Amino acid sequence: MSHGLDRLGHHLPRPLARLTGKLRARLLNITGILPNSSANFPAIGALVAERCEVTRSAHPVDPLCPPMPDTWPAVDISVVTYNSRRWIEPFIDSVLALDYPKQQLTLRFVDNSSTDDTETCLRAIAPKLLAAGIGVEVIQRPNKGYGAGHNVALRAGSAPFCLVTNIDLTFEPDCLRRVVATAMADAPHAAAWELRQKPYEHPKFYDPITGTTNWNAHACVLLRRTAVDAIGGYDETLFMYGEDVELSYRLRRAGHLLRYCPAATVWHYSYESSHQVKPLQYTGSTFGNLYLRLKYGNPTDIIVVPMLGLRLLLAPEVFPGSRRKVFGSLLRLIRVAPKALLARQASSAHFPFHTWDYELVRDGAFVEQHPMPVAPPLISIITRTYAGRELYLRQALLSGAHQTWCNTEHIVVEDGGDSMRGLCEEIARSTGRTIHFIANEKRGRSHSGNLGMAAATGRWCLLLDDDDLLFAEHLEVLANALLHAPEAVASYSPAWEVVTDTQNLKQGAYVETNHGLPGVLRQPFDFDVLRHHNYLAIQSVLFERQLFVERGGFDEDMDALEDWLLWLRYAYGHHFVYVPKVTSMFRTPADPLKAQERSVAFAQAYPLALARAETFITTQQRAA
Repeated sequence: MSHGLDRLGHHLPRPLARLTGKLRARLLNITGILPNSSANFPAIGALVAERCEVTRSAHPVDPLCPPMPDTWPAVDISVVTYNSRRWIEPFIDSVLALDYPKQQLTLRFVDNSSTDDTETCLRAIAPKLLAAGIGVEVIQRPNKGYGAGHNVALRAGSAPFCLVTNIDLTFEPDCLRRVVATAMADAPHAAAWELRQKPYEHPKFYDPITGTTNWNAHACVLLRRTAVDAIGGYDETLFMYGEDVELSYRLRRAGHLLRYCPAATVWHYSYESSHQVKPLQYTGSTFGNLYLRLKYGNPTDIIVVPMLGLRLLLAPEVFPGSRRKVFGSLLRLIRVAPKALLARQASSAHFPFHTWDYELVRDGAFVEQHPMPVAPPLISIITRTYAGRELYLRQALLSGAHQTWCNTEHIVVEDGGDSMRGLCEEIARSTGRTIHFIANEKRGRSHSGNLGMAAATGRWCLLLDDDDLLFAEHLEVLANALLHAPEAVASYSPAWEVVTDTQNLKQGAYVETNHGLPGVLRQPFDFDVLRHHNYLAIQSVLFERQLFVERGGFDEDMDALEDWLLWLRYAYGHHFVYVPKVTSMFRTPADPLKAQERSVAFAQAYPLALARAETFITTQQRAA
């Protein structure tokens, strides 16, 4: 039936098509086939609306590029342990290496009745911390779960900020300073700032411009004490897994903002191997999802809970005994369901549920991340723009400024004017990043791209269209791929296609109607496939600038598929590295007429691009 509704939607006017789409989604949700909440679209829409609101005009402080304060506030660090002996020494060493005033730190370890010598080791190491000026307290208590343990530590402290962290991680020396600076520069109603995890970054969606997210992972997160105290801390119904989402949703219900801070990094050793399935994680996370649906979901999210529980029981065992453990979890869910339902409150916030997850998930969760090189090579980001694109350009520049790869220059070439110079100078001031502006006569996008590449001084170049966006790790992921594959001249990754309604773009707003990864972009490097069709989104490719020097730039008489022809020239006889991690977004129009015009332009340009590529290849073959 759902496929029938889907096919019908293609032949209906847009309002009716949207209605059939909603009906299809509601049907899939209620039956448990695809239990995605109707709150998902509004939840993302709220992030996008905030993005547009804060970038319609200049802002003196960018929370993701904050100034360093003159004085640093006190921070209470809360750590819950359970049989954690092997993590203590590296964790403590990384705490001692933090470049934060040690006298402003207090560590509280809450040991949940470990059966090994964790508590003894913590008490033995306390003098070392005290000698460095760090306050220490070790609290031993019955094991009532992760959130319950943190509640004990949080209630014992008084600092304005609390760092909730796992012990199975280590800190980058500058991470606490960076995240605290962000918190101090942020809006008063911002309440939580999540640190980035390596080697496996959390794959959930966050807004690359504002850093706002619908929920924070609490492996390592900075919390504003007043906000957490006001809502009562963690929900102790959740033993482990899901307690961070629950606290996030309760903070948002109270009107708070949540941020992701990619510049502040910790190394989290949660998985012994990629794609590892941990029994407690499986049972805890599924229980948490069902519980949160009862507490925060829409009526259809609640209705589907019994069906999802039944599906869990009927599913193949994930590990020996998993079905029995799931059955126990469902019995417990029945017992706590009245409490969850009674805790519901009216709210303007939207609480997403994506099947067994909570947010859009980006491909590449288990693409391993590496340490930053000591001397990172310069990367040149090149953006082509023209008058009337202020909102898009400001957002593209901010997504470039938020890159975790610190050594960058951003070159902006305006085709046909000088109207964007002031905007570029404004973003350079507010972010501290290097932005060069080039005014150009009206010569077309390909000419502008060539000017930008000619002006670039970096080892590597990336072509970022003004309406595309980069997640913060984009350059780092691609650059590290090249550093680990010295035979390659370029690296690339898949990208989300974001269908965008631009009816109100002149008023400084747009609506993202869909986020998806086209299957054609999941393509390991194969020159013969590239010779037939393009599978490289323009902003997803990081390439050696020397390629431009040796093989030239865009064909300036082409305004469509010019990037495909460029990649064919650069790829011939060379190797590109494919990184299967979504780290960027590009836009396509929601308006069917504009989408059709775009398709026609590509179809018309295809024979010319293909003919020129074949001519280039033939010339190279003869020269060889």
